[in-house]
Amino acid sequence: MGKFIWKTCLLVLLLFFGVILGMQYANQNMKKMQGYDDPKMYEAFAVEKESDGEVKATVLGNGVSTGDIEEKKEEMEEWKAYNAVSSVGKGISNACTGVFQGLAKLISDE
Repeated sequence: MGKFIWKTCLLVLLLFFGVILGMQYANQNMKKMQGYDDPKMYEAFAVEKESDGEVKATVLGNGVSTGDIEEKKEEMEEWKAYNAVSSVGKGISNACTGVFQGLAKLISDE
């Protein structure tokens, strides 16, 4: 029995030490992923004003102009998209609300 307890304690200590080392390793790599140590990483969103007064924006390294945004806005307005998932969710919500209101009235009337 003593050997079992000794081996179990040793195993738990070894696993705990491994978890601590893993957390330290993950922390170091998360800092690397954030770009603190890498000067080559570009910003997620940057806005620059040129000498002629024009404003340029970049999102994840891709240039975005106001013309692109206006075209996309017009395209979205033309679609008048129907969201099936949203309408199904609204229907389920209304059904559940009706059921629970009916149950509440049934319980409160008694």
